[in-house]
Formats: sequence, C-alpha cells, structure tokens
Amino acid sequence: MKRRFEIGEELGQGYVREVGSGLRWHRDAFRVLYADTDQSGVVYHANYLKYFEIGRAALIRASGRSYKDIERLGVFQPIVDLALTFQSYAGYDELLSVYARPKEIAPVKFGFEYVIRDDDKDRVLVYGNTIHCCVDKDKKVMPVDPVTRRIFADHGVTHPNVRVTGQE
Repeated sequence: MKRRFEIGEELGQGYVREVGSGLRWHRDAFRVLYADTDQSGVVYHANYLKYFEIGRAALIRASGRSYKDIERLGVFQPIVDLALTFQSYAGYDELLSVYARPKEIAPVKFGFEYVIRDDDKDRVLVYGNTIHCCVDKDKKVMPVDPVTRRIFADHGVTHPNVRVTGQE
C-alpha cells in the first residue's frame, strides 16, 4: 500500500512540515553516486541504509550537535532493528532528498523515521525506520544519553520515563 507523503511549509534550517500530519521533518539533498547503483542501473537496496544515515546525521547537526559529540560521552548507538518499504527506484545522478525525524524514545532505545524521495518528480522511493540502543565501549546497554534526549525533546518526542534536563 502506497502512503502519501506531501511536503508543505518550509520552516528554515532544512526543516519542513508534512501536509496532513503536521509533523516536522529535516530534509537533506544528495545525488546518487555511480558506485551506489547495481548492474541494472538502479540504487542497490542496501544503500538506502546509508541514505538513512545521511538524514540522521544531518538532523543531529541541524540540532547543533554531531554524532562525534555523543561518542565523546562514551556512548555508541548501534541499530538494533530497521525496516524499509520500497515504493519506487532511483538511478545514477538523480537528486534525492532524505527526510528524517525522531519518532520515539524509551529509557534505553530510540527510533528515527525516514522518507527518501525524488522531490522533482514528486515520487517517494522508500519509507523506513531505525531503532537504536545506547551502549558503552564494552557494549553494555546503557540509558539514552543526554544529547539524544535533548534532540528528541526539542522535536517534541518524549517518554514519561526519560528525563531531560538543562541544555545538554
């Protein structure tokens, strides 16, 4: 089943509002590299995970932080679950946009939602999401770090058991 994803109001700093839901998404544009395509000339499916990372990293940077800031706290955020739903395909040198937003947060895990689309053709390529947990250098699960909690809270995504304090 195809879902409609329509971009409305531009909010500045790479943010847009989705028509209908009113959700705020961060948008980042990129071109498909030749190395990202398979022999048939379309983007190899696993590369969409790389595009998700482009969107997630851009959203974190737009929040005034970087993933390096989180790692400096001794926190790592591996993906523990993911889903992709393909709607269409892209080829070499196409200009695409990845839309990312914080979706949910709990004491030891959090998730992002993504949409990859060709804005010029008003065509959605992929819907997806990733779920991450936080671990220390010894791979021991730990609570979500304060930087991530602040980013999610600033996007209106909270949980009753996840406390946000100050300007992390």
